Amino acid sequence: MPAIALADDLRVALVRLGRRMRRERLDQALAPHHLSALGAIQQLEEPTLARIAACEGVKPPSMVKTLQYLEELDYIERSAHPSDGRMLVLRISENGERKLGAMRERRNRALAETIATMTTEEQRTLANAIPLLERLSEQ
Repeated sequence: MPAIALADDLRVALVRLGRRMRRERLDQALAPHHLSALGAIQQLEEPTLARIAACEGVKPPSMVKTLQYLEELDYIERSAHPSDGRMLVLRISENGERKLGAMRERRNRALAETIATMTTEEQRTLANAIPLLERLSEQ
């Protein structure tokens, strides 16, 4: 199969999988970009506005509204940067950790139900594809 055809098939499959995962949201008040920002805050070592925006591929002014909304919902908290008084460090609140954990659990269970219907060979193929998909996401 030519690379362009494989790319097209993969793109379509990933878009459909993404849609399926979005349907598994527990909180309809949280759009995908809110969940993505929460995940970035959780993963970054020092989550400042600039770092979160860069991780999400947006400019800091665009990220401000998202972070304000998450703070209004009590999903994140702000604190002063330890060495630079002009910057703020954000972190996920206990409420935000619970919400993010529940969302991941729901999505994992939805996928696990389908994976459980696959043959052992299909599950092995899927497991072997994960590092390749991760490589694609890093480009």
